[in-house]
Amino acid sequence: MKRSIRKYTTRLRQVAGLVTVLFGLVAVLACANAGDNANDDSVSDQPPIALVNGDPIALEDVDRRIKDSLFAEKFPGGKGDAALYEARRQTINEIIDERLIAREAATAQLSETEWMTARITELPEVTDAEVQTFYTENQNRFAPGTTLETLVVPIREYLGQIRETSIREGLRDEATVVVSLPRERKTVAPLGYALGPETAQVTIVEFSDFQCPYCSKVVPTMKEIAARYPEQVRIVFRHLPLSFHDNARIAAYGSICAGNQDRFWEYHDLLFANQRALGREQLSGYATTLALDMEKFETCMSAPETEALVATDLKDAAQLGASGTPAFFVNGIFLSGAQPIEAFDELIQEEIARPQG
Repeated sequence: MKRSIRKYTTRLRQVAGLVTVLFGLVAVLACANAGDNANDDSVSDQPPIALVNGDPIALEDVDRRIKDSLFAEKFPGGKGDAALYEARRQTINEIIDERLIAREAATAQLSETEWMTARITELPEVTDAEVQTFYTENQNRFAPGTTLETLVVPIREYLGQIRETSIREGLRDEATVVVSLPRERKTVAPLGYALGPETAQVTIVEFSDFQCPYCSKVVPTMKEIAARYPEQVRIVFRHLPLSFHDNARIAAYGSICAGNQDRFWEYHDLLFANQRALGREQLSGYATTLALDMEKFETCMSAPETEALVATDLKDAAQLGASGTPAFFVNGIFLSGAQPIEAFDELIQEEIARPQG
């Protein structure tokens, strides 16, 4: 039961996160459908809406451009590809479930609603012990002071939803389902300090900012990934100091200079552990703590080569559409923000299983 709860907790959390995305895409995808139907007689027979020296402008061309603009506005940078993939995947899953349920209902000579209601009725009731277990295992996720008594009803309903989800999972397990939805991938240069072998099947390139609080939250996640997949995953750190973080850029310089003395990751950890203390003197203090050659460190801090390395990372991040931190590219697949380890783990497993070449 514990594994089942964790599995469906992850899935439902991902689905919940997509609700806003899906509603935002309704208008966009509706416009896309209008563009996709350009070959239909009902569309192609429409008169042009404008003429330029006799050259027609069609309504579907205007709508297609509006669709592109709306999509780019709602999902700036690299977020659009990821949002569209998740929306497509969720819709595919819904269609798969609908078809499997429809087949079972037809076999039982019931309506789909009747068949599903009958299956739900057969499920065991959620017990008080299961509610208690869920509360205990997830207590750190609730607001401080939240008691079990205030959560009994929502937890019971949630666990009931997990049971209902298991019906669909059972149908999928018995069916032959093949999904070949391609992910959008960017070409990302793995420049920077790395953990893991160059031969790893999965490369995670992280664009980060030492003054970003969300970036510090994901540090333990990256360490856990490195521990779980010591031979299969390589993590590469690149710099994306945001302009409104006063000390982020010089902190990036400090990490590069520590890296020149083979102490990048130790310095990296010190910076994230002391995000409120990233002034120039403090950066030198961390170098002293690590017993670095201070003359080399100070020279490096003002070297044009150091500034150029950060400038390259900033340029590459902009070209990739990474405008916020942290930003991750898992074998070129974009993940935005301080994602939970389950999001990385799912993608890593998918990439490891993907045929190479």
